[in-house]
Amino acid sequence: MSILRSSLQRLKNVFTNGNGGILSRFVTNLAPTQNTNTSVEKTTKDVIATCNKLVEQRASRNFAIVHILGKQWRVTDGDLLVVEGYWPPNIGDKIRLDKVLLAATKDFSLIGRPLVQPGLVNVTATVISKGLSHTRTHFKKKRRKQFMRINFQRAQQTMLRINSVEIANKINEPSKNVF
Repeated sequence: MSILRSSLQRLKNVFTNGNGGILSRFVTNLAPTQNTNTSVEKTTKDVIATCNKLVEQRASRNFAIVHILGKQWRVTDGDLLVVEGYWPPNIGDKIRLDKVLLAATKDFSLIGRPLVQPGLVNVTATVISKGLSHTRTHFKKKRRKQFMRINFQRAQQTMLRINSVEIANKINEPSKNVF
């Protein structure tokens, strides 16, 4: 029971301190000690140091969950997105997606509250094409009332290519490019 209590205390401390994101990878082979605050701080520092080494090595492919036009998308390098709705960028524009909800590799994750710290993750994309979607048919009929309506709808679409997903800064350092 005490192991469970100490684990919950560790999680509570990680969620309540004011760092830029929550790290989902914890060192679990530590034995519970009497002074949990120092062990949690040491564990947190070890995990952050390990994550910073992995960021520098760029050992695995990064992915991110971004918020675009009211929807959340999981993106990696080279992905194509078809976003429905009106969006002002023109064809060929390079844009930066700022609303990053989560960024991760296969080894660790940075979860935002609700967004990841600005400047920590850079997601860049290029607008490839803009156009209209396929025709959707809306057919309404009331039987025995001689009522029929046919409506056709085509929504605006923007196609994006994700150029890069990069974890730019070291974790828990102040951001370099603040807006």
